[in-house]
Amino acid sequence: KMAINSKGEIDLTDAYDVGIGEWDKVSINWGYQDFPKNTNEKTALNNIIEEAIKNKLLFLTDQDARPASSFSATAHLWDTGNDPIADLDNTMKVRELALNKFGLNTLPKSTPMAFLEDYLVPIYNLQRYQVEAVGKIVGSKNYTFSLKGDNQKSNEVVAASIQKNALMAVLNTLKPSKLALPNRIIDLIPPRPSGYSDSRELFRKRTGLAFDPLAAAESLTDFSLSFLFNAERANRIAQNDAIDQNITLTEVYETILNETFFQERASGFEAKIQNQTEQIVLTQLLALSQHENANYTVKAISNKVIKNLKLKLEDLQKASKNIEYQAHLELALDRMKSPEKAKAYQHKELAPGAPIGCEE
Repeated sequence: KMAINSKGEIDLTDAYDVGIGEWDKVSINWGYQDFPKNTNEKTALNNIIEEAIKNKLLFLTDQDARPASSFSATAHLWDTGNDPIADLDNTMKVRELALNKFGLNTLPKSTPMAFLEDYLVPIYNLQRYQVEAVGKIVGSKNYTFSLKGDNQKSNEVVAASIQKNALMAVLNTLKPSKLALPNRIIDLIPPRPSGYSDSRELFRKRTGLAFDPLAAAESLTDFSLSFLFNAERANRIAQNDAIDQNITLTEVYETILNETFFQERASGFEAKIQNQTEQIVLTQLLALSQHENANYTVKAISNKVIKNLKLKLEDLQKASKNIEYQAHLELALDRMKSPEKAKAYQHKELAPGAPIGCEE
């Protein structure tokens, strides 16, 4: 876990655990324990598991954590801390400090300046795993592989208030001020020298050889939103609001639109990021409305949300005197005419991430 110490410096003292984990100990104890003679082995083994459950050590697997559609509120890959939402805020603070310190001193002497991009990628995308963990809380449940009579909670919906907090936490990471790189960093990174090919772990670009800070924001934004607009997640939310009287799908997507399209307009480079983020939101929403795996309730709600958005954007376009913003709204309105053309994969892909530094 990363932290900021009292001196305002990034502290990696507790970045990695020492030794094996608590569940590892339970597994070894259960699998290799030598019980005394006359011990009822089945009862003794069950006692080990029951004690682990009392200590809140639960067993879930990759199938519960890895897919974008997974809906466990607790099983995530590579996240940190016991409270994903609180630790996303901590991760964003560490990221901000790291970006503030990023510069010439980041690079070893006599290294091509273009290699600053290699160091920048994991810092800029630092929140990716925490965003994934928090995004999956929306439409999630607490569940275990329970057996009859073991007193575990087998399928418990996460409180609506927690889901709403998770939604807002993800959206807060997409504010233009969080996604915009400062000019001092952009100006430091030239094209890669001849003989040094692009790495798959660099930012994807739309600018040829030139560093592309707008595409960097595009990739991170699309990645973060992909969990909130996941078809299977949307299907669950649309069903659970009737069964559990929980957060509604309309509420989720109206919140996303309110936190993007209907915020105060940014200026300069942040305005371009704000417009881009809104187009990515629209891509995800249009794609969901056409998704082959979305149920009819999701398609109906998505269609209604899109129609309401269209009316509001038309009003904004009429009221605005900013030519670039008018063009942005016109593009959005044109895209709404052909929702079938929106594909969730049309945006630049995020760099692979884990494990960083492994080339094929």
